[in-house]
Amino acid sequence: MAYANSMRFKLPIVSPYRLAEDRQAEFLAAMEAIMLSGTYRTAGGWSRRVAGCVATELRLPASWSVVPTRSGTDALVMALAMAGVRPSDHVAAPDLAYHAVGAAISQVGAVPRWIDVDPGSFNMDVGALATACDRMPVAAVIAVDNYGTPCDRSGIARVCASRRIPFVLDACESLGTPRNATNSVCQADFVALSFSFTKPIHAAGTGGALCLPGHVLDERGGHPGLLLHPRRLPELNAAYLTLAWPDLPMVVSKLRLVYDTYREHLSGTPLTGQDDGGGSNRIHAPFLLPPDTSRSDRDALISRLAASGFEARAYFESQSRLWGTPSPPVSAQLARRVICVPTGPGFPLECVEGVTSELRQALGARRT
Repeated sequence: MAYANSMRFKLPIVSPYRLAEDRQAEFLAAMEAIMLSGTYRTAGGWSRRVAGCVATELRLPASWSVVPTRSGTDALVMALAMAGVRPSDHVAAPDLAYHAVGAAISQVGAVPRWIDVDPGSFNMDVGALATACDRMPVAAVIAVDNYGTPCDRSGIARVCASRRIPFVLDACESLGTPRNATNSVCQADFVALSFSFTKPIHAAGTGGALCLPGHVLDERGGHPGLLLHPRRLPELNAAYLTLAWPDLPMVVSKLRLVYDTYREHLSGTPLTGQDDGGGSNRIHAPFLLPPDTSRSDRDALISRLAASGFEARAYFESQSRLWGTPSPPVSAQLARRVICVPTGPGFPLECVEGVTSELRQALGARRT
């Protein structure tokens, strides 16, 4: 459906993170220093500090390296290239995910093979992945932490390891989620992160990182086809991200509080939330409409919220639908029902009541 210009909304879908006033002055000073020195893109300086922040947050072993990038999509493309994926190879990926995943696969000339998702977590179904890998040759697997909720990393790692398939973890949405032995990102061969403006904290609007074993970077990072240097995160963005990083725990706590408050206010309605196992950062605030909801029903609800000044979105669309191929059944059903409501680090918590009141009225009108 066509969405109205977000400038018309009194409450947009994302209220992004903003630097505190004291750190705004630090960022302006860093900008001046970068511009005077001409060090716009370098492997050192602020980018090195970003790499250190990422390594600490993800608890990466000393043998791993972090490459700050321009975007999470760049990180995915680099991961696939370093994993040895070639044109016409098949890459397995969850059908329900942001289409940057499919775009990265297409950019290396590979063919996406869409895997169904679990109806509770909205993440890749491990059994469906195993079946797909046994039925066709797969050059790599991309698993996604959908809506900030970690996928079954251990299960996916077992499927990949037993078949000697590289495992790329798209952790672009799960920044700031709790880390432990069972969901360690290091169960993957490559990890992609994103620091776009929709994330808990960001790199002045855009940015990403690729995490991988250091020896793999040494062996494959110099390939001329990767164009590694131009894909690096600019220092201006790295400075912003470094100064924002201390706020990550506070921001994730805020996002979780917003989502929990939505769930409390929507108790007793047919809307259901995403299972998270206690480990999601609750980015995007996804909810499922009733099973009998059609796409037109969902779009009418979004339009009603928009008329009241509240922006909501129907994302993510199933990637198979965007690529014009048959959709796995669970993913197709979830994509028709999922709705994301306003949230973000700058979201005013008192606005939850207005959004949920409008949702309750719309759902009640639909039942009658």
